[in-house]
Amino acid sequence: MSFPALALPRLLPQAWALLSQRMTVKTPAADVAKVVTLLAGLAALVIALTLPAAYLFAAHGRLQGALETSATLHAAEVVELARQNPAFWEFDGLRIATPAEAASGRAAERRRVFDAHGRLVLEAAEEAELAWPVLTWRAPIHDAGTLLGETEAARSVRAELGIALALALASALLGGAIFVVLRVVPLRLLQRALDRAAYLAAHDLLTGLPNRGIFGDRLRQALALSRRNGQPLAVFCLDLDRFKEVNDTLGHAAGDKLLREVSRRLTACLRDSDTLARLGGDEFAVIQPRVAQAQDAEVLARRLIAAIEPPVDLDGQQVTVGVSIGIALSQPDQADEPQQLLKNADLALYQVKEKGRGDFCFFATEMNQRLLERRALEADLRRALGEGEFRLHYQPQIDLPTGRVIGAEALLRWTCPGRGNVPPDAFIPLAEETGLIAQIGAWTLQEACRQAVTWPEELGVAVNVSAVQFRLPGLYEAVAAALATTGLRPSRLELEITEGVLLRDTDETLAMLDRVRRLGVKIAMDDFGTGYSSLGYLQKFSFDKIKIDRGFIRSLGQNVNSEAIVRAVVGITRSLGVRANAEGVETDDQARLLLAEGCGEVQGYLFGKPMPAEDFRIFFSRQIAA
Repeated sequence: MSFPALALPRLLPQAWALLSQRMTVKTPAADVAKVVTLLAGLAALVIALTLPAAYLFAAHGRLQGALETSATLHAAEVVELARQNPAFWEFDGLRIATPAEAASGRAAERRRVFDAHGRLVLEAAEEAELAWPVLTWRAPIHDAGTLLGETEAARSVRAELGIALALALASALLGGAIFVVLRVVPLRLLQRALDRAAYLAAHDLLTGLPNRGIFGDRLRQALALSRRNGQPLAVFCLDLDRFKEVNDTLGHAAGDKLLREVSRRLTACLRDSDTLARLGGDEFAVIQPRVAQAQDAEVLARRLIAAIEPPVDLDGQQVTVGVSIGIALSQPDQADEPQQLLKNADLALYQVKEKGRGDFCFFATEMNQRLLERRALEADLRRALGEGEFRLHYQPQIDLPTGRVIGAEALLRWTCPGRGNVPPDAFIPLAEETGLIAQIGAWTLQEACRQAVTWPEELGVAVNVSAVQFRLPGLYEAVAAALATTGLRPSRLELEITEGVLLRDTDETLAMLDRVRRLGVKIAMDDFGTGYSSLGYLQKFSFDKIKIDRGFIRSLGQNVNSEAIVRAVVGITRSLGVRANAEGVETDDQARLLLAEGCGEVQGYLFGKPMPAEDFRIFFSRQIAA
């Protein structure tokens, strides 16, 4: 008997190779399901066939062994009988019933004896024929080396087949169960994994909102529907105000919690047909379909701003943030591109940030022109450092009682090819926004110290440090490097900071000021009086100089309030033991009033405009000669 089912396991490596090949080429989920079904079916088939086949194989071997033994023993008995009765071989098909053997519990068996010519001599069997199928075995009969004939032993294997069929039924049930388990469970797990992967590919993991990719798809669909219906839609770009401060001061965990709360509040303001997405960081976007007029978008923008205004509790810390919104409206009669519409909303958002945040703005065509101009200015600004287009001008600082120059404030100037002289208020904010202020500030420190070291020892140089430059890494290293490479005495260098540096009331800010001070560098507070907490800052750090803002000096002699403020500031500096510097002195009357109030140091057009380094050298040389 043959058992081809035992060769089925050889198919498994082939099936696995097929699965590996399909997975390698990234087949769709349907193809993977087919392969899983194939493998599950093969496994179930092997289980269903292996048990009954193994039983039949074992039964076949057992019966064959028993028949071989029986035939061999029978052959020996026939030899003995033939010796005792030489006429034994003359029998012709003698049949002997053996009911006693069947009753004795032995397996039903049929025995036959054939002579050397194959003629049946003797048959011993039960009265009934053996049930089909029958397994037989023949053994030769030898006597003194001579072949006398053969004996045959036969038994029915129907009982074993019945057991094998019962086993096959049980195995089929087991194989079916295995097929269900191997197919359903992996496919269910695969489907869950695919669903999860699809969700993660389309949603922001932190907030659960659609991400940039799915937002783009929905915007394309919304634009197509807008063109069919003839109704415009609005795209909103939202950016949280002061989020970076929360993230930096309270940590990323608090920032994540804030983003989740903001997402919840924004979602509550929208209709089911609207789409809210998180584009990244603290940037969100909204699609508002079916906008009948611009006022509909305005109403939603105000609702979103109002929703973000209430404080957010972050583990006991009450945090207030705002949101700035840029809005772009589609034109149903035009083929608006999704990316361009989103870009327009982003331009409007940038316009809001320039105006002061916490508001909304609609996109206008001139915004795009301003953006192009800004990008061109940024490109020129990046090139300016490498091309050496920056230079320093110096405005004299005068000791008012003696009228002698005691130093100068270094002021950055930029002459750009094709633009001419670019005013600082046109490029300094851009440098701060792009991070170029750190490189520009380092160059300014280096150049100011390099030129000041050639001046007389009694002259100092003051360099402005913006709030953004102060927060960026490398300020201390830039100051130390400028002093080390130029050899300028640290006490001749003065850093002027505005109150914006101290708005972030952190230990790191005060520690940085103290660290720079320990180099021997002087620290001055610039534009004193323009902030709302200047007096509080004087308690937290001991400045070397306080500069009175030019806005108070301009109205001296004309406004009694300005005179009172100047008098108070000078009194404060005298009490603290620091110098006072009045900026923007342009008339003799202003200088006379300042001298009467006890202000010891001034600068302004009355004494000298900002001038190139060589002109300043001539300026103080003439004074020394006088």
